Amino acid sequence: MFACIHIAAGAAPGHSLLDLALEFSPEVEQTDANTVVFSIAPLRKLIGSPYQIASEICRYGYDRKLQASLAIASNPDAAILLARNCIGVTLVTPGEERLKLAPISLTGLFTHDVPVDIGLLDVLYRWGLKTCEDLASLPELGVAERLGPAGVYLRNLARGAIHRPLHVAAPATSYEERMELEHPLQLLEPLLFLLGRVLSELCGRLRSQSRAARLLAARFELEEKQEYSFQLEFAVPLDDSRTILKLLQLHLERHPPQAPVIAFTLRTEAIEPRRVQSGLFLPPTPAPDKLQVTMARIAGMVGRENIGTPRLLDTHRPDAFEMTTLSVNGNAQSQAPDSGVLLLAMRLFRPALHARVHVVAYAPKDITASGVCGSVIRSAGPWKTSGEWWASTAWSREEWDVALEDGALYRIYQESKSGEWYVHGIYD
Repeated sequence: MFACIHIAAGAAPGHSLLDLALEFSPEVEQTDANTVVFSIAPLRKLIGSPYQIASEICRYGYDRKLQASLAIASNPDAAILLARNCIGVTLVTPGEERLKLAPISLTGLFTHDVPVDIGLLDVLYRWGLKTCEDLASLPELGVAERLGPAGVYLRNLARGAIHRPLHVAAPATSYEERMELEHPLQLLEPLLFLLGRVLSELCGRLRSQSRAARLLAARFELEEKQEYSFQLEFAVPLDDSRTILKLLQLHLERHPPQAPVIAFTLRTEAIEPRRVQSGLFLPPTPAPDKLQVTMARIAGMVGRENIGTPRLLDTHRPDAFEMTTLSVNGNAQSQAPDSGVLLLAMRLFRPALHARVHVVAYAPKDITASGVCGSVIRSAGPWKTSGEWWASTAWSREEWDVALEDGALYRIYQESKSGEWYVHGIYD
């Protein structure tokens, strides 16, 4: 059995109606701002018969000064239709829904947020149908042949024969926790113990919702009204509190707060978790969470700006790139080059190796640099390249590909402005 309470538009605020429904059931479907429906089956043992339950609901509504209509039926849709179209209290014995719904106009069906085209109402009017009883009396097979599934749904709705579960909105889940400390903490170890407890609660909440954390935002309240805040962005979504705590520890070891901590707030941004199926013919790779911890340790030694995934910049400058957040791709597949196509890879020197080059007839003949020495037996070039003439980073060079007598193939270039030579890279 289900009870529906409906108030006229503007008669009372919708939150008062919802509060009234929550007094009788924790699971309430709010169809719109003026209509709520909930199950009263568990109330049979607590209050009594549907008549007694209706009387109790009316008493609570009278205390809140709500002027509403109440309907009790065997399914939610019948209760909603009766509450919206009948004034006062309406109780329907199971099996008599069609009789109670019979006088309701067909327009009432389409104000029920039905998942059908509103144009069907004109079709039904042209057929001479006006009430729910008119529609309910039609044979189901004929309605299905002419109007399809939408017509069958409307016919069952007019008969009070639609049985469905309540559409209960999931409560909003907060992924933020704040903790006030009894005493200021300056040492990292006791602070990490409390951080771990809060992270365990947040990650448990994430897993219960089949979610994972994309980032962790931490805000520390310090003595003398100071604040210290930062964000940790993860390469892959995480839901393991131990991994997140380790990343948090590594950050706090490198950038500790400048005063004792009196309170802190942790907030995670929830997204869909990462699901990856490993390939049978791919080499094994480290777990993404362990890889993130390893990269965080490396960042502490070489600096965060020196690790990550390189990304090419939109410029003509050779080897122009920047380091971005580590990207872990578990779906990578090895690709073999096309048959008969020779692909060369060039290993770049960073920074480029300063070189001394002997030039004969405008072409390099001998090269001497750190780890590179020999005579040029074959060369190609020069290719003149330049760019960013409008900025302080302007560059202009002449590039050559040279093969030395030892069989190595190098890319060298000469700066146009200074005339200096450099070894840019070696072809593998």
